[in-house]
Amino acid sequence: MMKAISCYCSLPDSMSEKDVACEFHDLLQVVLGSGRLKYEFLEAALELSDRQWHTYKPLDQLLKVKVEQALISRWDGFDFAFAEGSIIVAAKLGLVGFFEFISSRSAGELSPDVAMEIKEALAELGADISDPYSGM
Repeated sequence: MMKAISCYCSLPDSMSEKDVACEFHDLLQVVLGSGRLKYEFLEAALELSDRQWHTYKPLDQLLKVKVEQALISRWDGFDFAFAEGSIIVAAKLGLVGFFEFISSRSAGELSPDVAMEIKEALAELGADISDPYSGM
């Protein structure tokens, strides 16, 4: 069973890399086996990606792949709210595979708003999406 979003929101802003990884592992264990919990997963991932970003260290590669899988499996190119949140998570975690996935979507697979969000994100993030700390 997934923790309530309030549990993720109440996590300290500054957490150790290990503690954030444990929270991601717990979250992914619940959601990867379920197609449900789309927005609950996204809200929790937004909170955890923010905590991870503040560690100033990259997320473990295996966790990156699992987060990408969870985002991709829930992707809907016509769901602006999910697309916007997913892009934020991916930018904070340096999820190259997710950006490759969304940039390979055809125009027919995206609403105009989602297509514009992807275009703007790619322009803002530049060439090195893998490094969320680039430009700091």
